[in-house]
Amino acid sequence: MTQHRVLDVWLDGFPEPAGQLDTLLSGSVEFRYAPAFLGTDLTLSLSMPRSEVPVADPLTRAFFDNLLPENNQMQRMIEREGIDRGDLVSILGLVGADCAGAISCLPAGSPPIKVPGELASDYTPLDPAELGLIVQRLADREPLPAAVIDPSPVAGIQRKLALTILPDGRYALPARERKVPTTHILKVPRRTEGGEALQEAAACSLASGCGFAASNTQHVVIDGVNAVLIERFDRLVVDNVVYRLHQEDFAQALGLPASLKYERNGAEGRRFDTAGIYGILMQLARPAQAIETFLLATIFNLAIGNTDNHAKNHAILYSPDGAARLAPLYDMLPIRLSERYTHQLAFHLAGAKFFDAMTAADLKAFLGGFGLAGARARRFIAGPVREMLEQLELRSAGLRAAGLRFFDDLIGRELGHLNGLLELGLDLRERDFLVSDRALRGDGRASAEDY
Repeated sequence: MTQHRVLDVWLDGFPEPAGQLDTLLSGSVEFRYAPAFLGTDLTLSLSMPRSEVPVADPLTRAFFDNLLPENNQMQRMIEREGIDRGDLVSILGLVGADCAGAISCLPAGSPPIKVPGELASDYTPLDPAELGLIVQRLADREPLPAAVIDPSPVAGIQRKLALTILPDGRYALPARERKVPTTHILKVPRRTEGGEALQEAAACSLASGCGFAASNTQHVVIDGVNAVLIERFDRLVVDNVVYRLHQEDFAQALGLPASLKYERNGAEGRRFDTAGIYGILMQLARPAQAIETFLLATIFNLAIGNTDNHAKNHAILYSPDGAARLAPLYDMLPIRLSERYTHQLAFHLAGAKFFDAMTAADLKAFLGGFGLAGARARRFIAGPVREMLEQLELRSAGLRAAGLRFFDDLIGRELGHLNGLLELGLDLRERDFLVSDRALRGDGRASAEDY
């Protein structure tokens, strides 16, 4: 049964609650901004307009539910406490102190709990043996050791641990009872899928080489297990003090629950699609630049075979003065190398739901949906798009030496298709492509994050 609870919502760095989250007698939830917060230029979410009028369900529910981790630990907690999964405020009453990012949800009247972290004193180094055990458990999808509590649950299905890298390179967790920010995420694929760690690190490196701001993602091997170490872009380290930066993903910015992060799962007016994305980009500090970056990133993802760039794999980062800009690219994989996943595009490019069925007219209409048509579109394709794809062709040659031949072959295939659609006349290296027809069709019914 839904209980009536009121929570204060804190934004790290703001001296008092940004507002209150409340459960109504009907079971719906609403969020009411605090007058002091309305007097600033800060933004909590693009989907929750700043107003004295409370923000109603479902926008409130979508934003705050997206703060919860999508993992077995959360489900076990809900079952143990006997809480209905729809009772969002009661769930946040238990775990809201550890929400991902700069937000925390605490019982009304509680003091703030999240504070900046002093690297010299607020973190406890992990013993190498303990770190090895943690990684082994993550790789085998086993519970973490009883003494280890993830200090900052990270949304997503894949097994991850938020931690901190100390100035001397050691891995560390926040000292007990200290709600200080972590600096990195350690993501561990299933033991049998360790190659994904190499692929993700390579994809982020390629993105950086092509001129994108991309998450600093490194392939690491810990106790024989492949993993990726990802530097958090929602952190700022100044004079060995770690501060949180506020960010939200596109699902939150659109007021969508995580279940609607793919366009195919939504409905007209409530889905992750071109119209919604364009609306977000137009609200950012430099909309024209944000639109160009997003379009280039979309074409880059097509070129590396990543069809899984859903709403939770794009984010908005807020600077301390409240200015909003696109976050660096993250969570990129050549999904088309696997037979297990559907390869339907996360959002449709005009009439195209699958890359192989995409036409030049689809791409033209897609660009038009973002205000690029006629001569503007032609200049964009002949300039930034061509330059980016030329860099990708050049830099992808190094994948073979890294043991990622199939990734390079996939890029060659996808670049060939884009080269023809956009009439770029790129000079592409000859490659083989041996991935099965079934993998390319995406006959698997699962989405990548189902695993």
